[in-house]
Amino acid sequence: MSTRPGLTAMAAAATLLGSISLYPLFKGAAWVAPGIGAILVVSGAGMLVRRYRLPAALNLVGALAALNLYLTAVYTGGQAILLFIPGPESLRRMIDLLREGWDTAETFAAPLPDGEGVRLMSTLGIGITAAVVDLIAVRLRRAAPAGLPLLAMYSVPAAVRVESVSWLAFAAGAGGYLALLVADARDQVTSWGRPVFTRRWNETETGERADARPMTSAGRRVGLAAIGIAVLIPAVLPGITSKGMFGLGGHGPGDSQTITTADPLVDLKRRLVELKDEEVLTYKTTAQRPEYLRRYSLDKFDGNRWTYSPLVTPNSSKIKDGSIPLPIGQVTVRSVEVTTEVSVSGKVKDMDFLPVPYAPSRLEISGGDWRADDASLMLFSTNAQAGGKTYKVVSDLAQPTPQELELAGTADTTGYLDVPDTVPAEVVRLARQITKGRQTPYKKAMALQTYFLKNFTYSLVPDPPSRMSNLQAFLKDRRGYCEQFAATMALMARMVDIPARVAVGFAPGTPLGGNRYSVKQKDSHAWPELFFPGSGWVRFEPTPGGPGAPSSVGVPPWATPQARQGATPEPSASAAPLPSTGPDAGATPSGGPDDPRNRFDKETGLPLDQKKHDGPPVGWILGVLAVLLLAAVPFLLSEGARRYRWSRVSDPSSAARAAWSQLRADALDHGLPWSAAETPRSVQKKLADGVPAASVPLARIAHAQELARYARPGHPVPGDPRTLHDDNRAVRTALSASADRKTRLRARVLPPSAMDALKRATEKTFDAVEGFRRR
Repeated sequence: MSTRPGLTAMAAAATLLGSISLYPLFKGAAWVAPGIGAILVVSGAGMLVRRYRLPAALNLVGALAALNLYLTAVYTGGQAILLFIPGPESLRRMIDLLREGWDTAETFAAPLPDGEGVRLMSTLGIGITAAVVDLIAVRLRRAAPAGLPLLAMYSVPAAVRVESVSWLAFAAGAGGYLALLVADARDQVTSWGRPVFTRRWNETETGERADARPMTSAGRRVGLAAIGIAVLIPAVLPGITSKGMFGLGGHGPGDSQTITTADPLVDLKRRLVELKDEEVLTYKTTAQRPEYLRRYSLDKFDGNRWTYSPLVTPNSSKIKDGSIPLPIGQVTVRSVEVTTEVSVSGKVKDMDFLPVPYAPSRLEISGGDWRADDASLMLFSTNAQAGGKTYKVVSDLAQPTPQELELAGTADTTGYLDVPDTVPAEVVRLARQITKGRQTPYKKAMALQTYFLKNFTYSLVPDPPSRMSNLQAFLKDRRGYCEQFAATMALMARMVDIPARVAVGFAPGTPLGGNRYSVKQKDSHAWPELFFPGSGWVRFEPTPGGPGAPSSVGVPPWATPQARQGATPEPSASAAPLPSTGPDAGATPSGGPDDPRNRFDKETGLPLDQKKHDGPPVGWILGVLAVLLLAAVPFLLSEGARRYRWSRVSDPSSAARAAWSQLRADALDHGLPWSAAETPRSVQKKLADGVPAASVPLARIAHAQELARYARPGHPVPGDPRTLHDDNRAVRTALSASADRKTRLRARVLPPSAMDALKRATEKTFDAVEGFRRR
């Protein structure tokens, strides 16, 4: 069974090019080098298995075993046996690193910060993909299905990011897959049997098979056409919108459509970690002070994260004449009507949920099929985006007093009290301990809010992930950002029988003057909403402050009208004021403003004592050097083979053989025919006819080879090795001068003799190993 080095190399290259699609997942380029090493190790292990004709199943087993040794050497060598053999300590360390990487992926949004656990996960994933591609494409000779594991690498960034993978990354991966298909087609066609040679087809000294260029050319055309159709057709054809295919059909009575969108909390986490100053929208309001702009209402907690219930859009929820259904439960409390005019930046993509103050009652927006969810009053569209639009929304802002909330009593709102059984019991005990002695839901809610405001620190840089769940780690470390505060308070509220949900949107933003405000990406925010009969859903703010915190004026959002006008409410257990915060205020929890823990860098979001200093882009420099080194590999192999040939010359006979081997390599590099069946004189004549300027040195090289090949043993071969070396150089110069520019460039940058030299060296290595094994 052949080791198929050419097809193996192409499968490895396809995996390497496909792995480029993973770049959006990581902040740096530290994951690249280990990934390349994993591909090389897996490919080498596959060749070794094929060399000894082992069963196909062992192709994958051997590759994974080699990958295990490689991962052990790179990541847990200090605990391994002989630095690369797994042992109990190294396996335990490997599991810890994998758990650390998984926790980091759960804690941060992409791009993930660099760390050993993250690098181990990426290396493991790339290595497994390389093993599967090698098995399918090389061993099982099914190159087409090998695209599935390659496609799996594209699905990862597509699943966790809002933006798509760069078209350059897609083109690189598609090119690698096409090259793999072409290489497999060439190998399949030329292995059908003994070819019938024509003038264009000549068997080489090493038994090279027939030229399959016509078939490979057809394969390229078919592959490129398929990719073009796959990319262009979805861009040209209209999708299935709320009005049906091509706008036909529409929603009749009883028709419905389920709406899905990117995970709101993942998107929020990404925006907060990046802390970009890009403007999302501007708005003008008639309110005395700006309000939060809510996009999502998350009412379901699955034990891991908050999500919203599936939105089914019958005609009843379509916004007709601008009217929006009344908010649930907001029936007896005083409210203020506020008009907000919002202008969304044209750079914003994929915004199909509108940011509006709660609770919206009327909407004026042009274009698209905009709808309102009856339960949550989220405003969304099935066929339009808000980017570049200006819309006006009228909201009824509830104004409950603390006394009204005290008298609200309890509520049994279906679905808003659910707590999974998987929530740790110690979290339930903590929620009940915090609210112990509070008789009303309002006092319990205030106790929870006060607990977070007084005992926790705002931070975009959580402590290193631990083995405990994210919820337990947050409660133990007492530091985090708005998503964690909002999600934890809402869950604890449910534990003490208060209906709760999590709202995601934007903080009020930065004043521009004239009741106008600018909201930037770093103003993304999350907060809990608790339900009180008569007042409806009431917003609370447990986040102590920080770059993403709201612009509060020191009073709760539900304070009395007198407090809204500037009066400071009396401190009490039932009306604890919020700390003064803002998008640029930094954290202001315990310790005071001079506490280093509470000071953040505006650009990076890191504490000032952890601010990263700018330096040279080491990752990019190493990446460019790696690409240049990879591009230089063929040239280095060809040059190394030439030097190796002449380094072994010890007499005229060995010089003649070295000169003849070098002549063959130069002919292959310049696309000239070469047949092992012809005599040196016949080869000399054919080459001299095409390159007359090289006739004299060709004659000397051919004559020396004739004597070395056909002279009786012991007969001296006349000639000077230095002269034959110079003759080789003269022939190579003449061949280059007579070739076209494309051939000359290929001979220098991608010489075909390089692959031939690699193939010969590989065969000699395996022959040596086989000979040693038989001893």
